[in-house]
Amino acid sequence: MASNEKAPSEIVLELPDHLEGPVQMPSGEQVSIGDEVEHPDFGVGRVFRIATYHDELGILLCVEYSDGMHKMLGIDFVKKVNSENAKSPGGGSFE
Repeated sequence: MASNEKAPSEIVLELPDHLEGPVQMPSGEQVSIGDEVEHPDFGVGRVFRIATYHDELGILLCVEYSDGMHKMLGIDFVKKVNSENAKSPGGGSFE
């Protein structure tokens, strides 16, 4: 190998495992694909996938918002929304 050539680097891409759901949130509630959740910065969106990397990130909810934006959010950072009246069932704050 010539002195100006760099050794090739290897990139490892880990894909999450998809979970069928439902999964238990820290509040004790169950959340499933199709449920609505609320994030303090992004608002209310619908869960379209549940995934995990089996690491410190834990379980992630893949959420779609009405403007088409998609976010992967940890279950610790969202509240389940009661779709009948579009409010979080427990009320309370995210803090």
